[in-house]
Amino acid sequence: MRAIALLLCLAGIAAAEPATAPAGFDHNAHFTKVDVAGLDLACTACHAVRGGLLLGRPDHGSCFGKCHGARPAAKESPPPERMIVCTACHAESTIASAAPKKVLYPPYKLDPDFALQIGHKTHAAVACGSCHGATRAAPHKRCAGCHDTKAFAMTECVRCHERASGHPEPPGLARTAKTQIFVTGAFSHARHAARSAAGKTCTTCHAALLATDDRQMPRPSVDSCAVAGCHDGKAAFPATASCTRCHKDVPSSKFDVARPPDRFSHVRAEHVTLPCAGCHPLGKTGEPIVAGHAPCVSCHTSSPKAPGPAGDFGLRWPQICGACHNGTEPWRKLVPDRLPPETTEFGVSLDHRKHPAPCATCHSLTTAGTELRPPRGHRACSGAACHAVTTGPAPHLTACEDCHVRGILERRAQTRFAVPWSVRATFRHAPHARTVGGEVACTACHDDLSAPTMLSLAAPKKAACAPCHDGRASFKLTGTTCTRCHPGGPK
Repeated sequence: MRAIALLLCLAGIAAAEPATAPAGFDHNAHFTKVDVAGLDLACTACHAVRGGLLLGRPDHGSCFGKCHGARPAAKESPPPERMIVCTACHAESTIASAAPKKVLYPPYKLDPDFALQIGHKTHAAVACGSCHGATRAAPHKRCAGCHDTKAFAMTECVRCHERASGHPEPPGLARTAKTQIFVTGAFSHARHAARSAAGKTCTTCHAALLATDDRQMPRPSVDSCAVAGCHDGKAAFPATASCTRCHKDVPSSKFDVARPPDRFSHVRAEHVTLPCAGCHPLGKTGEPIVAGHAPCVSCHTSSPKAPGPAGDFGLRWPQICGACHNGTEPWRKLVPDRLPPETTEFGVSLDHRKHPAPCATCHSLTTAGTELRPPRGHRACSGAACHAVTTGPAPHLTACEDCHVRGILERRAQTRFAVPWSVRATFRHAPHARTVGGEVACTACHDDLSAPTMLSLAAPKKAACAPCHDGRASFKLTGTTCTRCHPGGPK
Protein backbone atom coordinates (compact mmCIF):
# COMPACT_ATOMS: atom_id res chain seq x y z
CA MET A 1 0.00 0.00 0.00
CA ARG A 2 2.88 2.40 0.81
CA ALA A 3 4.44 1.77 -2.60
CA ILE A 4 1.14 2.51 -4.37
CA ALA A 5 0.71 5.73 -2.36
CA LEU A 6 4.23 6.85 -3.25
CA LEU A 7 3.62 6.23 -6.96
CA LEU A 8 0.38 8.21 -6.87
CA CYS A 9 2.17 11.09 -5.10
CA LEU A 10 4.97 11.18 -7.70
CA ALA A 11 2.42 11.07 -10.50
CA GLY A 12 0.64 14.04 -8.99
CA ILE A 13 3.86 16.05 -8.82
CA ALA A 14 4.70 15.23 -12.43
CA ALA A 15 1.25 16.29 -13.56
CA ALA A 16 1.57 19.61 -11.72
CA GLU A 17 4.79 20.60 -13.55
CA PRO A 18 4.32 22.61 -16.75
CA ALA A 19 5.20 20.88 -19.97
CA THR A 20 7.33 23.87 -21.01
CA ALA A 21 8.96 26.18 -18.47
CA PRO A 22 9.31 29.89 -19.32
CA ALA A 23 12.53 30.39 -21.25
CA GLY A 24 12.82 34.16 -21.03
CA PHE A 25 12.86 36.90 -23.62
CA ASP A 26 15.96 36.66 -25.84
CA HIS A 27 17.11 40.10 -26.92
CA ASN A 28 19.85 38.78 -29.17
CA ALA A 29 17.47 36.52 -31.07
CA HIS A 30 15.13 39.45 -31.68
CA PHE A 31 17.96 41.66 -32.87
CA THR A 32 19.05 38.99 -35.34
CA LYS A 33 15.60 38.27 -36.73
CA VAL A 34 14.57 41.89 -36.90
CA ASP A 35 17.80 42.87 -38.66
CA VAL A 36 17.26 40.15 -41.25
CA ALA A 37 13.64 41.20 -41.77
CA GLY A 38 14.74 44.79 -42.35
CA LEU A 39 12.70 46.14 -39.46
CA ASP A 40 13.87 48.71 -36.96
CA LEU A 41 13.22 47.56 -33.41
CA ALA A 42 14.52 50.24 -31.09
CA CYS A 43 14.82 49.63 -27.36
CA THR A 44 12.09 52.18 -26.74
CA ALA A 45 9.65 50.14 -28.84
CA CYS A 46 9.30 47.85 -25.81
CA HIS A 47 10.78 49.95 -22.98
CA ALA A 48 8.73 53.11 -22.80
CA VAL A 49 10.67 56.16 -21.59
CA ARG A 50 9.34 59.46 -20.34
CA GLY A 51 11.56 62.24 -19.09
CA GLY A 52 14.52 59.87 -19.34
CA LEU A 53 12.97 57.36 -16.93
CA LEU A 54 11.56 53.94 -17.70
CA LEU A 55 7.81 53.51 -17.36
CA GLY A 56 7.52 50.05 -15.86
CA ARG A 57 8.17 46.83 -17.77
CA PRO A 58 7.12 45.86 -21.28
CA ASP A 59 3.56 44.51 -21.59
CA HIS A 60 1.55 42.68 -24.24
CA GLY A 61 1.34 45.84 -26.30
CA SER A 62 5.08 45.55 -26.97
CA CYS A 63 4.72 42.08 -28.48
CA PHE A 64 1.59 42.22 -30.53
CA GLY A 65 0.76 44.48 -33.41
CA LYS A 66 3.39 44.92 -36.11
CA CYS A 67 5.57 42.12 -34.68
CA HIS A 68 3.42 39.21 -33.57
CA GLY A 69 0.04 40.02 -35.03
CA ALA A 70 -3.16 40.78 -33.26
CA ARG A 71 -3.41 40.33 -29.54
CA PRO A 72 -5.32 37.18 -28.56
CA ALA A 73 -8.82 37.72 -27.28
CA ALA A 74 -9.46 37.42 -23.58
CA LYS A 75 -9.65 33.80 -22.37
CA GLU A 76 -8.69 32.58 -25.82
CA SER A 77 -5.94 29.96 -26.03
CA PRO A 78 -3.37 30.88 -28.68
CA PRO A 79 -2.92 28.53 -31.63
CA PRO A 80 0.05 26.13 -31.44
CA GLU A 81 2.14 28.12 -33.93
CA ARG A 82 2.01 31.17 -31.61
CA MET A 83 2.62 29.22 -28.42
CA ILE A 84 6.41 29.78 -28.69
CA VAL A 85 5.83 33.52 -28.34
CA CYS A 86 3.76 33.15 -25.22
CA THR A 87 5.91 30.55 -23.47
CA ALA A 88 8.85 32.96 -23.43
CA CYS A 89 7.16 34.60 -20.45
CA HIS A 90 4.28 32.34 -19.42
CA ALA A 91 4.25 28.79 -18.19
CA GLU A 92 2.37 26.60 -20.66
CA SER A 93 0.04 25.37 -17.94
CA THR A 94 -1.26 28.91 -17.29
CA ILE A 95 -1.70 29.55 -21.02
CA ALA A 96 -3.67 26.32 -21.46
CA SER A 97 -6.03 27.40 -18.72
CA ALA A 98 -6.65 30.66 -20.58
CA ALA A 99 -5.76 32.53 -17.39
CA PRO A 100 -2.18 33.83 -17.69
CA LYS A 101 -2.02 35.67 -14.40
CA LYS A 102 1.67 35.35 -13.51
CA VAL A 103 4.10 36.95 -15.92
CA LEU A 104 7.80 36.20 -15.49
CA TYR A 105 10.58 38.45 -16.67
CA PRO A 106 14.18 37.88 -17.76
CA PRO A 107 16.78 36.60 -17.00
CA TYR A 108 14.87 33.32 -16.61
CA LYS A 109 17.23 30.65 -17.90
CA LEU A 110 19.12 32.93 -20.27
CA ASP A 111 22.26 34.85 -19.48
CA PRO A 112 21.91 38.64 -19.52
CA ASP A 113 21.83 40.02 -23.06
CA PHE A 114 23.40 43.40 -22.32
CA ALA A 115 26.42 44.72 -20.44
CA LEU A 116 26.41 48.11 -18.81
CA GLN A 117 29.25 50.28 -20.09
CA ILE A 118 29.72 53.51 -18.15
CA GLY A 119 33.22 54.93 -18.40
CA HIS A 120 34.77 56.86 -15.52
CA LYS A 121 37.14 58.59 -17.92
CA THR A 122 34.18 59.88 -19.92
CA HIS A 123 32.55 61.10 -16.71
CA ALA A 124 35.72 62.52 -15.11
CA ALA A 125 34.16 65.97 -14.77
CA VAL A 126 31.19 64.59 -12.80
CA ALA A 127 31.53 64.48 -9.01
CA CYS A 128 31.72 60.91 -7.71
CA GLY A 129 28.89 61.50 -5.26
CA SER A 130 26.51 62.30 -8.11
CA CYS A 131 26.31 58.59 -8.90
CA HIS A 132 27.83 56.96 -5.83
CA GLY A 133 26.14 58.91 -3.07
CA ALA A 134 25.18 57.52 0.31
CA THR A 135 21.52 57.61 -0.73
CA ARG A 136 21.49 56.61 -4.37
CA ALA A 137 18.57 57.22 -6.66
CA ALA A 138 17.34 54.74 -9.26
CA PRO A 139 19.91 54.13 -12.04
CA HIS A 140 18.30 56.33 -14.72
CA LYS A 141 17.56 59.12 -12.27
CA ARG A 142 21.27 59.51 -11.65
CA CYS A 143 21.80 60.07 -15.38
CA ALA A 144 18.84 62.28 -16.20
CA GLY A 145 20.46 65.43 -14.86
CA CYS A 146 23.04 65.40 -17.66
CA HIS A 147 21.60 63.33 -20.47
CA ASP A 148 18.87 64.86 -22.57
CA THR A 149 20.33 68.26 -21.62
CA LYS A 150 24.16 68.08 -21.82
CA ALA A 151 24.94 64.74 -23.48
CA PHE A 152 23.28 62.17 -25.73
CA ALA A 153 19.60 61.43 -25.06
CA MET A 154 18.51 58.79 -22.59
CA THR A 155 16.56 57.12 -25.39
CA GLU A 156 19.86 56.11 -27.03
CA CYS A 157 19.95 53.03 -24.83
CA VAL A 158 22.72 51.11 -26.63
CA ARG A 159 25.18 53.93 -25.90
CA CYS A 160 25.40 52.53 -22.35
CA HIS A 161 23.73 49.12 -22.63
CA GLU A 162 25.92 47.25 -25.09
CA ARG A 163 24.83 44.00 -26.66
CA ALA A 164 26.74 41.07 -25.24
CA SER A 165 26.89 37.31 -25.33
CA GLY A 166 27.69 34.62 -22.84
CA HIS A 167 27.49 35.96 -19.30
CA PRO A 168 28.38 39.65 -19.18
CA GLU A 169 29.27 40.90 -15.75
CA PRO A 170 28.23 44.25 -14.35
CA PRO A 171 30.92 46.90 -13.85
CA GLY A 172 33.18 45.91 -11.01
CA LEU A 173 36.68 45.97 -9.64
CA ALA A 174 39.01 43.82 -11.71
CA ARG A 175 40.00 40.39 -10.44
CA THR A 176 43.39 39.78 -11.98
CA ALA A 177 46.22 37.38 -11.29
CA LYS A 178 47.86 40.07 -9.16
CA THR A 179 44.83 40.32 -6.88
CA GLN A 180 44.90 37.74 -4.12
CA ILE A 181 43.26 38.90 -0.90
CA PHE A 182 40.27 41.20 -1.16
CA VAL A 183 39.06 43.61 1.48
CA THR A 184 35.39 43.41 0.52
CA GLY A 185 34.40 41.62 3.72
CA ALA A 186 35.78 44.29 6.05
CA PHE A 187 36.05 47.59 4.19
CA SER A 188 33.58 50.34 4.98
CA HIS A 189 33.42 53.51 2.88
CA ALA A 190 31.40 55.28 5.54
CA ARG A 191 33.94 54.60 8.29
CA HIS A 192 36.83 55.82 6.17
CA ALA A 193 34.97 58.93 5.06
CA ALA A 194 34.27 59.84 8.68
CA ARG A 195 37.92 59.58 9.78
CA SER A 196 39.77 61.99 7.50
CA ALA A 197 39.51 64.39 4.59
CA ALA A 198 41.45 61.95 2.44
CA GLY A 199 38.86 59.28 3.20
CA LYS A 200 36.09 61.56 1.93
CA THR A 201 37.84 61.96 -1.41
CA CYS A 202 37.13 59.00 -3.68
CA THR A 203 40.22 59.53 -5.83
CA THR A 204 42.49 59.01 -2.81
CA CYS A 205 41.99 55.29 -3.42
CA HIS A 206 40.38 55.20 -6.86
CA ALA A 207 42.57 57.63 -8.78
CA ALA A 208 43.23 55.03 -11.50
CA LEU A 209 39.52 54.95 -12.38
CA LEU A 210 39.73 58.37 -13.99
CA ALA A 211 41.94 56.95 -16.74
CA THR A 212 39.76 54.01 -17.80
CA ASP A 213 36.42 53.45 -19.50
CA ASP A 214 36.60 49.67 -19.08
CA ARG A 215 33.99 47.76 -17.14
CA GLN A 216 36.82 45.98 -15.29
CA MET A 217 37.98 48.79 -13.05
CA PRO A 218 41.46 48.87 -11.46
CA ARG A 219 41.60 48.13 -7.77
CA PRO A 220 43.20 50.36 -5.14
CA SER A 221 46.70 49.27 -4.15
CA VAL A 222 48.53 49.32 -0.84
CA ASP A 223 50.03 52.64 -1.96
CA SER A 224 46.63 54.29 -1.85
CA CYS A 225 46.11 53.03 1.71
CA ALA A 226 49.49 54.18 3.00
CA VAL A 227 49.26 57.83 1.99
CA ALA A 228 49.92 60.43 4.66
CA GLY A 229 46.93 60.92 6.89
CA CYS A 230 45.69 57.37 6.35
CA HIS A 231 47.40 54.05 7.10
CA ASP A 232 50.80 55.62 7.64
CA GLY A 233 51.34 54.41 11.21
CA LYS A 234 50.29 57.78 12.63
CA ALA A 235 46.71 58.53 11.62
CA ALA A 236 45.92 54.80 11.57
CA PHE A 237 47.76 51.49 11.84
CA PRO A 238 50.36 51.08 9.06
CA ALA A 239 49.42 49.25 5.88
CA THR A 240 52.06 46.60 6.58
CA ALA A 241 50.70 45.69 10.03
CA SER A 242 47.47 44.11 11.26
CA CYS A 243 46.81 42.86 7.74
CA THR A 244 43.84 40.66 8.65
CA ARG A 245 41.90 43.64 9.99
CA CYS A 246 41.19 44.44 6.33
CA HIS A 247 42.10 41.31 4.35
CA LYS A 248 39.62 38.80 5.79
CA ASP A 249 38.73 37.03 2.54
CA VAL A 250 41.48 34.44 2.92
CA PRO A 251 42.17 32.17 -0.08
CA SER A 252 42.45 28.43 0.48
CA SER A 253 45.94 27.99 -0.96
CA LYS A 254 49.32 29.17 0.27
CA PHE A 255 51.49 31.62 -1.61
CA ASP A 256 54.59 30.39 -3.39
CA VAL A 257 57.47 32.58 -2.33
CA ALA A 258 60.74 33.00 -4.20
CA ARG A 259 63.68 32.51 -1.89
CA PRO A 260 66.72 34.63 -2.73
CA PRO A 261 70.03 32.90 -1.96
CA ASP A 262 71.12 35.64 0.45
CA ARG A 263 69.55 37.45 3.38
CA PHE A 264 69.36 41.19 3.70
CA SER A 265 72.71 42.85 3.07
CA HIS A 266 73.79 46.28 4.29
CA VAL A 267 76.48 46.53 1.65
CA ARG A 268 74.14 46.63 -1.34
CA ALA A 269 74.21 49.94 -3.14
CA GLU A 270 70.58 50.79 -2.36
CA HIS A 271 71.13 50.23 1.39
CA VAL A 272 74.52 51.86 1.92
CA THR A 273 73.19 55.42 2.08
CA LEU A 274 70.30 54.68 4.44
CA PRO A 275 70.65 56.09 7.98
CA CYS A 276 71.07 53.41 10.65
CA ALA A 277 68.35 54.81 12.91
CA GLY A 278 65.80 54.56 10.13
CA CYS A 279 65.76 50.77 10.50
CA HIS A 280 67.24 50.38 13.99
CA PRO A 281 65.49 52.84 16.32
CA LEU A 282 66.54 52.81 19.97
CA GLY A 283 64.24 52.10 22.89
CA LYS A 284 64.23 53.95 26.21
CA THR A 285 67.04 51.77 27.56
CA GLY A 286 69.24 52.43 24.55
CA GLU A 287 68.80 48.98 23.03
CA PRO A 288 67.84 48.69 19.35
CA ILE A 289 64.21 47.65 18.96
CA VAL A 290 62.53 45.71 16.18
CA ALA A 291 61.31 48.19 13.62
CA GLY A 292 59.16 45.72 11.67
CA HIS A 293 58.34 46.45 8.05
CA ALA A 294 57.81 50.18 8.45
CA PRO A 295 61.33 51.17 7.30
CA CYS A 296 60.95 49.03 4.17
CA VAL A 297 57.66 50.49 3.01
CA SER A 298 59.05 53.78 1.68
CA CYS A 299 61.18 51.89 -0.87
CA HIS A 300 59.38 48.60 -1.39
CA THR A 301 55.73 49.61 -1.80
CA SER A 302 53.78 48.27 -4.76
CA SER A 303 53.58 50.69 -7.63
CA PRO A 304 53.26 50.32 -11.42
CA LYS A 305 56.08 52.86 -11.67
CA ALA A 306 58.36 50.71 -9.53
CA PRO A 307 58.18 47.08 -10.67
CA GLY A 308 60.38 44.37 -9.22
CA PRO A 309 61.98 44.59 -5.76
CA ALA A 310 61.11 48.27 -5.49
CA GLY A 311 57.43 47.36 -5.57
CA ASP A 312 57.33 44.16 -3.53
CA PHE A 313 54.80 45.07 -0.85
CA GLY A 314 51.35 44.11 -2.02
CA LEU A 315 52.51 41.96 -4.94
CA ARG A 316 51.48 38.34 -5.39
CA TRP A 317 55.01 37.11 -6.07
CA PRO A 318 57.42 39.39 -4.15
CA GLN A 319 61.14 39.05 -4.68
CA ILE A 320 62.56 40.26 -1.36
CA CYS A 321 60.28 38.81 1.33
CA GLY A 322 61.68 35.31 0.91
CA ALA A 323 65.09 36.57 1.98
CA CYS A 324 63.82 36.33 5.56
CA HIS A 325 60.37 34.68 5.46
CA ASN A 326 59.09 31.38 4.10
CA GLY A 327 55.75 32.95 3.17
CA THR A 328 53.98 36.24 2.58
CA GLU A 329 50.40 35.41 3.53
CA PRO A 330 49.31 38.21 5.91
CA TRP A 331 46.85 35.93 7.70
CA ARG A 332 49.75 33.74 8.89
CA LYS A 333 52.14 34.63 11.66
CA LEU A 334 55.32 34.91 9.63
CA VAL A 335 58.59 35.04 11.50
CA PRO A 336 62.05 35.17 9.96
CA ASP A 337 63.09 31.57 9.48
CA ARG A 338 66.60 32.24 8.24
CA LEU A 339 69.24 32.58 10.91
CA PRO A 340 71.38 35.70 10.86
CA PRO A 341 74.84 35.31 9.31
CA GLU A 342 77.55 33.94 11.57
CA THR A 343 79.45 37.21 11.43
CA THR A 344 78.07 40.70 11.29
CA GLU A 345 78.70 43.06 8.41
CA PHE A 346 79.78 45.67 10.94
CA GLY A 347 82.43 45.86 13.63
CA VAL A 348 82.96 48.24 16.54
CA SER A 349 85.89 50.60 16.43
CA LEU A 350 86.80 51.47 20.03
CA ASP A 351 89.75 53.32 21.57
CA HIS A 352 90.79 51.49 24.78
CA ARG A 353 92.62 54.57 26.06
CA LYS A 354 89.26 56.33 26.46
CA HIS A 355 87.67 53.38 28.26
CA PRO A 356 89.65 52.72 31.46
CA ALA A 357 87.02 50.43 33.00
CA PRO A 358 87.95 46.83 33.95
CA CYS A 359 88.21 44.59 30.88
CA ALA A 360 85.41 42.26 32.03
CA THR A 361 82.99 45.20 31.99
CA CYS A 362 82.79 44.81 28.23
CA HIS A 363 84.54 41.51 27.41
CA SER A 364 82.14 39.03 29.01
CA LEU A 365 80.49 36.99 26.24
CA THR A 366 81.99 33.86 24.69
CA THR A 367 80.22 32.36 21.68
CA ALA A 368 80.92 29.29 19.58
CA GLY A 369 83.10 31.30 17.23
CA THR A 370 84.34 34.26 19.30
CA GLU A 371 85.87 34.54 22.75
CA LEU A 372 85.32 37.32 25.26
CA ARG A 373 83.40 39.58 22.98
CA PRO A 374 81.24 42.41 24.36
CA PRO A 375 77.60 41.46 25.01
CA ARG A 376 75.15 41.96 22.19
CA GLY A 377 73.45 45.29 21.94
CA HIS A 378 74.43 48.37 23.91
CA ARG A 379 74.49 46.90 27.42
CA ALA A 380 78.23 47.31 27.75
CA CYS A 381 77.97 50.97 26.71
CA SER A 382 74.85 52.22 28.50
CA GLY A 383 75.92 51.62 32.10
CA ALA A 384 76.16 54.31 34.79
CA ALA A 385 78.18 57.38 33.75
CA CYS A 386 78.62 55.96 30.26
CA HIS A 387 76.81 56.49 26.99
CA ALA A 388 73.05 57.04 26.90
CA VAL A 389 70.48 57.63 24.18
CA THR A 390 70.76 61.41 24.16
CA THR A 391 72.88 62.25 27.23
CA GLY A 392 76.19 61.26 28.79
CA PRO A 393 79.62 61.32 27.15
CA ALA A 394 79.77 61.62 23.40
CA PRO A 395 79.13 59.93 21.15
CA HIS A 396 75.49 59.33 22.03
CA LEU A 397 74.02 55.95 21.19
CA THR A 398 72.04 57.46 18.34
CA ALA A 399 75.30 58.28 16.53
CA CYS A 400 75.66 54.71 15.24
CA GLU A 401 78.33 55.43 12.64
CA ASP A 402 80.74 56.77 15.28
CA CYS A 403 81.35 53.24 16.56
CA HIS A 404 79.95 50.81 14.00
CA VAL A 405 82.07 50.55 10.88
CA ARG A 406 80.99 48.40 7.96
CA GLY A 407 83.51 45.67 7.11
CA ILE A 408 85.84 46.31 10.03
CA LEU A 409 85.26 42.89 11.59
CA GLU A 410 86.32 41.06 8.45
CA ARG A 411 89.36 43.31 7.98
CA ARG A 412 90.38 42.83 11.61
CA ALA A 413 90.20 39.04 11.34
CA GLN A 414 92.24 39.05 8.14
CA THR A 415 94.85 41.31 9.72
CA ARG A 416 95.24 39.25 12.91
CA PHE A 417 95.35 35.86 11.21
CA ALA A 418 97.99 37.18 8.81
CA VAL A 419 100.40 38.03 11.65
CA PRO A 420 103.48 35.75 11.52
CA TRP A 421 103.20 32.82 13.92
CA SER A 422 99.67 33.84 14.97
CA VAL A 423 98.19 31.74 17.78
CA ARG A 424 94.54 32.84 17.24
CA ALA A 425 93.57 29.54 15.64
CA THR A 426 94.40 27.52 18.77
CA PHE A 427 94.45 29.88 21.75
CA ARG A 428 91.64 29.62 24.31
CA HIS A 429 91.26 32.08 27.16
CA ALA A 430 89.43 29.81 29.60
CA PRO A 431 92.30 27.43 30.47
CA HIS A 432 94.68 30.38 30.69
CA ALA A 433 92.49 32.49 32.98
CA ARG A 434 93.65 30.65 36.15
CA THR A 435 96.97 29.24 37.16
CA VAL A 436 98.28 27.49 40.24
CA GLY A 437 98.91 30.86 41.77
CA GLY A 438 95.42 32.24 41.10
CA GLU A 439 93.55 34.25 38.49
CA VAL A 440 95.47 35.81 35.63
CA ALA A 441 94.63 39.45 34.88
CA CYS A 442 93.88 40.41 31.28
CA THR A 443 96.61 43.01 31.35
CA ALA A 444 99.17 40.33 32.19
CA CYS A 445 99.12 39.43 28.49
CA HIS A 446 97.50 42.47 26.92
CA ASP A 447 99.84 45.04 28.34
CA ASP A 448 99.79 47.45 25.39
CA LEU A 449 96.35 49.00 24.77
CA SER A 450 97.69 52.30 23.47
CA ALA A 451 96.64 51.76 19.84
CA PRO A 452 93.87 54.18 18.78
CA THR A 453 91.97 51.52 16.86
CA MET A 454 91.37 47.83 17.39
CA LEU A 455 92.79 47.08 13.97
CA SER A 456 96.21 48.26 15.18
CA LEU A 457 95.93 46.81 18.70
CA ALA A 458 99.17 44.99 19.55
CA ALA A 459 99.08 41.23 20.14
CA PRO A 460 100.66 39.84 23.35
CA LYS A 461 104.40 39.34 23.12
CA LYS A 462 106.18 36.06 23.73
CA ALA A 463 107.48 37.41 27.01
CA ALA A 464 103.94 37.51 28.35
CA CYS A 465 103.74 33.72 27.97
CA ALA A 466 107.10 32.88 29.61
CA PRO A 467 106.04 33.20 33.32
CA CYS A 468 103.62 30.32 32.84
CA HIS A 469 105.28 28.32 30.09
CA ASP A 470 108.42 27.69 32.12
CA GLY A 471 108.50 23.89 31.92
CA ARG A 472 106.95 23.50 35.39
CA ALA A 473 103.49 25.12 35.31
CA SER A 474 103.23 24.30 31.60
CA PHE A 475 105.37 23.22 28.65
CA LYS A 476 108.38 25.34 27.72
CA LEU A 477 108.40 27.91 24.98
CA THR A 478 111.55 26.31 23.56
CA GLY A 479 112.07 22.91 22.04
CA THR A 480 109.80 21.01 19.67
CA THR A 481 106.47 22.09 21.12
CA CYS A 482 106.09 25.29 19.10
CA THR A 483 103.35 23.91 16.83
CA ARG A 484 101.07 23.34 19.80
CA CYS A 485 100.41 27.06 19.71
CA HIS A 486 101.69 27.97 16.25
CA PRO A 487 100.16 25.21 14.09
CA GLY A 488 100.52 26.98 10.77
CA GLY A 489 103.94 28.46 11.06
CA PRO A 490 104.65 31.86 9.60
CA LYS A 491 101.95 33.26 7.32
